[in-house]
Amino acid sequence: MPKRPDSELDPTRDVPTPLRFFEGLEWAVPTAFAGALAAFRFEQGDVLYRDAAAYDAIEGKPQLAALAIQVHHPPRSARATPVEFEGDRRRASWQSEVRLDLVELAAGTSEARSISQGKLLMTLWQGDVGWLEPDREEPPLPRSGRELAQRLEQACGAFAEKQKTKKGCRFLFVVDLASDASRVKAQAIEAALAPVGALEQIDLVPGAAGIEQPEAFHPALILRGLIVRGAKAEQLDRALRPALYGGRAKSATASADAPSSDRFSVARHGRLDEIGG
Repeated sequence: MPKRPDSELDPTRDVPTPLRFFEGLEWAVPTAFAGALAAFRFEQGDVLYRDAAAYDAIEGKPQLAALAIQVHHPPRSARATPVEFEGDRRRASWQSEVRLDLVELAAGTSEARSISQGKLLMTLWQGDVGWLEPDREEPPLPRSGRELAQRLEQACGAFAEKQKTKKGCRFLFVVDLASDASRVKAQAIEAALAPVGALEQIDLVPGAAGIEQPEAFHPALILRGLIVRGAKAEQLDRALRPALYGGRAKSATASADAPSSDRFSVARHGRLDEIGG
């Protein structure tokens, strides 16, 4: 039984808090594996269970019918990309080798497999253990958050139906829940918009947002809408500027009348729309 990661402990009580899992994956993958999902790199010592209950021997006995995957290779590292693969780093990691055991807990048996990291992620994502077969065709690389951000217009209708705010301004953007940088950026955006007015937040997976071919995108990607009641686009643009573009954005002490020399564009980070006329 793997130990809980330190990040899942509540220091005020010195007892484990319930594990949190990624949504959108058929296997129960704890959020502590965010780095592995983002880098397409599971490493030696990683243990993953098909069912969430199998992670916790304290709150309940592991489900004997559950499957488990124990990774033996690659070794623990800084998640470096193998040099023998050409092309971008995502593809290199996706194609790199992983050696693992597929364990049937009820029978107490295991089978060794040597496959690609991409096939392992597809197993966790779709729940199909057939992806663990070495002779199965390699899966395509999932589309990135950058590609999803180019389709924000397709999601406007879905957010319009969900939102309760009838008049104001809406900012749509992509959040990669497996990326520390993306989650921090999302928090910065929310903090920047909160002083402008009452916030309504809506999160949708690509399929629920009306994105074409949603199954092609990485399972950790979501679309987030922050709706500010009664606000104008100019207000949100000014609020987002320091949060999204710290390089040459005006400082807090700069004159409000001073001309801006930067090339900040909110469209590089999301979609800003006024709603309600």
